[in-house]
Amino acid sequence: MRPEDQLSPSVRAVLDGLPCSVTLPAGTGKTELIAAVVSEVSKQDGTALVLTHTHAGVDALRRRMRKFGVAKDRVVVRTIDAWCFDLIRHFPQLAGLEVPEAPVWANSCAYHQAAARAVGTHAVRRMLSVSYQVVLVDEYQDCLIDQHNVILGIVGAVPTAVFGDPLQGLFDFGTNRPVQWGSDVLAAFPDMAVDYRPWRWQHDNSELGDWLLSIREALQTGQPVDLVGAPVKWIQADGLQAQNSVCFGVPIDDGSVAALGRFRPDCVTVASRLQGTYAVMEALDEKATATFCALVDHSGPPALASGVVQFAVNCATGVAVHLPAASRTRLASSKPIGTRKPELQATFDAVNKILSSPSPGTVRAALETITRLPGVTVYCREAWREALAALQHATLDPRLSVVEALAKVRNHARTTERRSESRIVTRPLLAKGLEYKHVVLLDADQYTAVELYVALTRGSKSVTVISKSPQITPRDSRR
Repeated sequence: MRPEDQLSPSVRAVLDGLPCSVTLPAGTGKTELIAAVVSEVSKQDGTALVLTHTHAGVDALRRRMRKFGVAKDRVVVRTIDAWCFDLIRHFPQLAGLEVPEAPVWANSCAYHQAAARAVGTHAVRRMLSVSYQVVLVDEYQDCLIDQHNVILGIVGAVPTAVFGDPLQGLFDFGTNRPVQWGSDVLAAFPDMAVDYRPWRWQHDNSELGDWLLSIREALQTGQPVDLVGAPVKWIQADGLQAQNSVCFGVPIDDGSVAALGRFRPDCVTVASRLQGTYAVMEALDEKATATFCALVDHSGPPALASGVVQFAVNCATGVAVHLPAASRTRLASSKPIGTRKPELQATFDAVNKILSSPSPGTVRAALETITRLPGVTVYCREAWREALAALQHATLDPRLSVVEALAKVRNHARTTERRSESRIVTRPLLAKGLEYKHVVLLDADQYTAVELYVALTRGSKSVTVISKSPQITPRDSRR
């Protein structure tokens, strides 16, 4: 039986119930259902707009569309933020906001508000109604109020369904104001109940899938999660050794692996200890790369030369062996570094050239030679590739600063698929919506209820939990 045939009752329920909301737990076929709805619309010569929140989510949705055979001209998949920005660029007068060629995502709140003004106009509503037969919004629990207002405007032009799960709402940090499912979402999008099963685990570990559904009530009501007798492997936290041995012990040839920390420094530290066998997954707006690009734009030669080496030390194992702190101090004092080892000479020459001829090109050349040093393995591979790409753009077009070039690189990345890695270190916030064969929770005691649920539901075959006790009380449930 084809996937869309199996889902046809749910697809029909969604299309007949528009506008509506669909609440589905992790791994129970939400992405599959969205793709099946788009497939049905495309069979009727219709086009769908599918919106989500993250670059990783866009990747996952596009892959699923291909699985269902949806033609590229029958579906547009974008992040909400990118779609809002494009709308404003096309209709600046209707949006009441002029924007630059490349988005400044620090202004995303203004973009949401301007997009909401635009979708409230007759011209934009007309454009939407002739362009799309349906709009589907994924991960709706992560919508901020201003984003929600944009979607409310779309509803008046195109039948719309939203999909989500309040137990996976991870964007309630800082000054963010995410929607409340009961008061905001259900008031505009009545609940449409559909049948679901833990599809993610049906072939690899059906017992794990059933257990993950059973713990939802405990997490929603602030109760501890008991791992005793659960179909997960529990490892008592024992400093760094437990994390290292578990990660190294996951079979290499048995599918993808994700080790989950809580913050980026956790992930970078673990990836460093794992000697580059795991790569760090970065946020699309990761500050570390932006800070480095600003350093290239604004620093003098000594600080730049030292900073280039420090960036390499922060991204790769083995660099500090050849370029220790003393070398960085010497460069920062505007003094060239030397070596008696022939295999290091090309790298030292490339780094020294930054002192005499600082430019994006010489910086890129130095970074490239550093990766060829003996024993050097880059583990922050996404950040590294992003920095090299920005430096290349700025070299080819001297009118661009490296920071501006980075914005171009990131904007392009929002419309292309992410390069896959078989082993990654990441965070629940970035892993949400993604699926791996094996997952390791590196320090489960640090998670909130939502983070814990998202982390536990990422692995289809095995989940290993490192914590102080097999009874885990989420951070937000502790007294």
